[in-house]
Amino acid sequence: MRIIPLAADSMGNRSMATFVETKDCKVLIDPGVNVGEFRYGLKPHPLEYWLLEKHRERIKLFAQSADIIIITHYHFDHFIPDVPDIYRGKILFLKNPNQKINISQRKRAFEFLRATKALSSEVNYVDDRTFFFGETTIKFSPPFVHGTDEKLGFVIQVVLQDSEESFLYSSDVQGPSRDEPVDFIISQNPRFLYLDGPLTYLQGDIDLMGLLKKTLHKMQTILKNTNVKRVIIDHHLLRDIQWKNRIEPLFTLASSRGILIQTAAEYRGEENNLLEARRQELYKENPVQ
Repeated sequence: MRIIPLAADSMGNRSMATFVETKDCKVLIDPGVNVGEFRYGLKPHPLEYWLLEKHRERIKLFAQSADIIIITHYHFDHFIPDVPDIYRGKILFLKNPNQKINISQRKRAFEFLRATKALSSEVNYVDDRTFFFGETTIKFSPPFVHGTDEKLGFVIQVVLQDSEESFLYSSDVQGPSRDEPVDFIISQNPRFLYLDGPLTYLQGDIDLMGLLKKTLHKMQTILKNTNVKRVIIDHHLLRDIQWKNRIEPLFTLASSRGILIQTAAEYRGEENNLLEARRQELYKENPVQ
C-alpha cells in the first residue's frame, strides 16, 4: 500500500487530501484544500494563495489516475466543488447528504451532486458501509461529530486494508475529542493512522486547554489499545505554532511503544511549513503593498 499526503496544514494550507494506492485500486480521499479566511485579524498572505494553487493542481493531477474518490464531509478543505471535471469517470464514495448533516453541508452536497452526477461512473452514500476491490477492503464508519459540536456537522472515517497494510483516515474528529471515534479506531486496530489532531488555536468561550487534556487521554488510549506503528498527525493541530509542545505526552508514550509520529510534511520528507500559524510573521517578513 502506497500512502501519499497531497496537501496538509503542515504543508501550508488547510487540507487532509491523501492518495492511497493498493494493487487493486487507487483512492483519493478528501480532494480539497483551502486557506483560513482570517487569522490574527489578517487575511491570507499571498504566499498562502500561491501555495493553494500549487496544492490544487497536485490534487487535480492525482485525481486523474484515481479509480475512487472519497469525500468524508462537505467542508471546502475536504473537496473541490468548482472543478467538477476531476470527478469524471470516477466511483464516488460520499458522506450521505440526507442523514447526520447540517444545513450548510447538505446544501453544498446537493450542489456538488448536481454538478457531478452525470460525470461520475457511480455514486455511493457510504456511511457505515464496506466495499471490496480484490484483496482491498474499504470500510466507512458511522457518522461522527465534527469535533465537539454537532453544529459543525458530521464526518465519516475511512479504513483501507489489503494483504499488507491497514490504514485509517480519521477525518475531522479533532483529536479525537469524543468517545465514539476512539472506539471505532480501536475496533479497526490500524497499523497506520492519519489523525486530525486536537483544535488548540482558537480563542473564545471553549476551554481549549481543558479539552486538550481530555483529548490527549483519548489519543493515548488509542496508542495503548491498538497495534498502530505509524501516525500522521496534522490538520487542526498544525494551525498552532506550539503544536508539538501541546501533545508532548503523546510523543513520550509513542516513543516508549516504538510508534513513529510525524506530520504529513515530515512523512513526505519535507520541513513543516505552518503558513497560517505564521501569518503575522509572513506579513512582517513579506509586506503586502
